[in-house]
Amino acid sequence: MDRSQEWANFTTDFDPKVYLKAYYARPDEEDRFIIRFMIAMLSKMPADLMTLEFGGGPTLYAVAALAPRSREIHFCDYVSENLDEVQDWLDNDPGAYDWRPYIEMVLEEEAKPVTPEAVACRAADMRRKVTVLSRCDALAQAPLGSDARQYDLVVAQTVTDSVATNFSEWVAVMDNISRLVKPGGGLLISVITGTEYYRVGRSRYANLHLTGEDLFKGYQAIGYDPDTFCLESMVALDKRDYAGLTTAMALRPDDS
Repeated sequence: MDRSQEWANFTTDFDPKVYLKAYYARPDEEDRFIIRFMIAMLSKMPADLMTLEFGGGPTLYAVAALAPRSREIHFCDYVSENLDEVQDWLDNDPGAYDWRPYIEMVLEEEAKPVTPEAVACRAADMRRKVTVLSRCDALAQAPLGSDARQYDLVVAQTVTDSVATNFSEWVAVMDNISRLVKPGGGLLISVITGTEYYRVGRSRYANLHLTGEDLFKGYQAIGYDPDTFCLESMVALDKRDYAGLTTAMALRPDDS
């Protein structure tokens, strides 16, 4: 079956505002699960990271967790409207999405005081650290173009499973994104599990179901150190199109 006829298209159909309303109306246990894993993985890495959020969509909750450990954050997505949504927040546009509840959640998970001043300070840090917005294509061997730099940490939340149609293609996508990771750097991903699609409004977007074993094999296939592989999973909240969430990270071997 031709998937282009069966599923919605990100370029023509994706509406960031509908997506944010559907999945980010307020922080929930799925968000906390992702953030806890990120915080745990970040604590094992050196500070002052050069970080890339790959395929970040219109969201900034991950940036709230990345900012304290990053000297600079580059943010990319395939959909131009998502980048516009992020730029509005960075510019403090009055109509921008309100990420303060998510910043509060991140501070809670970091066991830090949650005060208006602390939230404002983290928001300012996020705006200062996000220095580049650009388009990316996970299906391209050079996802950011041929002259792209490499990063200490690349984060790709629910990206790889939404662009690949089978396991072999998913490994190729992982390999493409991995080209952006420095030797010794980390690649952190998350995927939704137990479904071949997810809904945004009335549109259905294709998704590749991957197991934890698939993720382990995928990281191994692109040359990551299995001894550094970490993975956690949770059951999805009620009324989701998917059964669960899995998040994982491993380090690329240092060539030296």
